[in-house]
Amino acid sequence: MAATPGWDELSRSEQRLLIKLFGGGSTRNENSAIVDGLRRRGLVDEDNELATPGLLVFTLAMRHQQENAKLRVSLGAQPN
Repeated sequence: MAATPGWDELSRSEQRLLIKLFGGGSTRNENSAIVDGLRRRGLVDEDNELATPGLLVFTLAMRHQQENAKLRVSLGAQPN
């Protein structure tokens, strides 16, 4: 998931945690500095759940990745 505003500014660990929260996971046993950083950015709420801005950043990045995958498939399907 690249070239997406907000997503690209996050570290891999922060991205991984957002993905985990999107999938229903928790912040339990996660590095507290990472959780605090996401909370300061407003991506995780005070209950350590995925906040609306975090959901928006994640879904935009996911949509961008899906569009790129569709483009690669359609370009690969064309005759040479």
